[in-house]
Amino acid sequence: MYFESYFDVKIPMRDGVKLSADIYLPRRGGKYPVILIRTPYNKALPGEIKYGTRDVEFYVKNGYAVVIQDVRGRGDSEGEWHPFIHEGEDGYDTIKWISEQDWCNGRIAMMGGSYRGWVQWAAAKLNPPNLVTMISTAAAGRWFQELPYYNGLVSLGMLEWLHYVGGRVVQNPDVVDWVKVLWHFPLKSMDEVLGRVNTVWRVWLSHSKLDDYWKSILLTEEDFKRINLPVLHITGWYDGDQPGATYFYEGMVRYSPARDKQYLVSGPWDHAGTRVPRRVLGGVDFGPEAVIDLLKLHLWWFDYWLKDDEKALESIHEFFGGGRCLTFVMGLNKWVSRDIWPPREVCWCNWYIDSGGRANTLFGDGRLTVEKPSIESYDSYIYDPMNPVISSVDFNFYSPKAVETPLDIRALESRFDVLVYTSEPLKKPIEIAGKPKMLLYASSDCIDTDWICLLSKVYPDGRSILFNYGGLRARFRESFERESFMEPNKIYKFEFNFFFDTNILIEPECRLRLSITSSYFPRFDRNFNSGEPIGEMSKARKANNVIFHGGNLSSALLLPIIGGVNM
Repeated sequence: MYFESYFDVKIPMRDGVKLSADIYLPRRGGKYPVILIRTPYNKALPGEIKYGTRDVEFYVKNGYAVVIQDVRGRGDSEGEWHPFIHEGEDGYDTIKWISEQDWCNGRIAMMGGSYRGWVQWAAAKLNPPNLVTMISTAAAGRWFQELPYYNGLVSLGMLEWLHYVGGRVVQNPDVVDWVKVLWHFPLKSMDEVLGRVNTVWRVWLSHSKLDDYWKSILLTEEDFKRINLPVLHITGWYDGDQPGATYFYEGMVRYSPARDKQYLVSGPWDHAGTRVPRRVLGGVDFGPEAVIDLLKLHLWWFDYWLKDDEKALESIHEFFGGGRCLTFVMGLNKWVSRDIWPPREVCWCNWYIDSGGRANTLFGDGRLTVEKPSIESYDSYIYDPMNPVISSVDFNFYSPKAVETPLDIRALESRFDVLVYTSEPLKKPIEIAGKPKMLLYASSDCIDTDWICLLSKVYPDGRSILFNYGGLRARFRESFERESFMEPNKIYKFEFNFFFDTNILIEPECRLRLSITSSYFPRFDRNFNSGEPIGEMSKARKANNVIFHGGNLSSALLLPIIGGVNM
């Protein structure tokens, strides 16, 4: 062995709680720059020590000390586990302790993905001494526009996550009947069906608006102004935590003193792909360029910011092609170097929906056009909470055995409670680069309902490949801080962002498609249309939902497009 290991080293926090860390040092002794990983997934698991970009032996071999710590209440660490809440102070105290050890040269970096990404920002918000840089991968943190709520909709995968990290050790998701659990209502007692009363789940449901509970951990403009750190941000176009990752990137670029030291990589990957890139996702092959060496990029980043290695900086510049953003253009299936994200050359283009009143299913007459329809009209459908649109093949989100959901959504588009609007085949290509928006004029005969929009690229052979989705719970149309119920059958204007940023080329002969419905279960919870508190909905009502278009009620998809529209 060329390194020394010290296990279960107890690091004291300011409140007396001791957190457990495993420490890996080069055997030759001396002082080293340190890489810190803080995890809720048990630091001793093989996947925490050697998986994708988390390769402890690799970093130690290259002259770094590595510290992996169980966060509060998890693994061998003391204290009570409550996600998100303690990570700022605990991260600060851990970094301070590391800086005082005789094997640390005073330069510390943080790295890791998902929750391991969030803890970096929680700590950075407090400006801990000796924190020099971070590599933030797929980091959650855009509360109420990501998780556990997205525009008022509840992300049911968060209950599965809370079970996965329940207790002290990682739980086995394969011994739970997730179909039974997720179909249960009301939400507040789902945990009982699961077999584990989950206090945090109930706390989250009790804070169903953007209140002080969430604001206390949401980074603000003032926070970003105080974070003066170079950061490598990594995410994917299908990464479920992408809204957080881009939120942190955009906040740093806009407000941080280190705005010119922010680098972004975004590929055609889901959440796991941000650690171990794959070329195929959901049955779509994005080509060999989709697989890049992120471990090597990590090493270059640390070598420059922690060791002042100018050759590493040259390698970083070469990797990024001269810019500071490297984005994978789906459809083109190539990486493109950019100065900033979203690109400055983007212009916003409206694509209007239209029909003869029969846009139901992909076989209907729904149209998507850049020409604004002059005649007011509408399409309608019945949304039944007991028969929702299904978003996933497998309800077990965290199982390594889970069946991957195809990106081709033609089966979904064949439902009568889905309105489908499709463009004519394009004559020239368009490149979408950024986060689409939706302007929707709609009504319901209920006081509350959900609006779900799906964006897909339709190939000449008929495949409808999903590349984005968005939604809004109607009661939050005015603010996430308060509820405002609808007057039945009154027309309202709804505006919301889609979930993902994206970068995709729609080639000639392909078409653009927008589908509108009122459920996307179990990705999100079902709205029972009753106006009951979110965690207590149990009185399901069918809703007659109406989408208006044309004239003064021109519902439109707003797309960030490079080079304008070329139909």
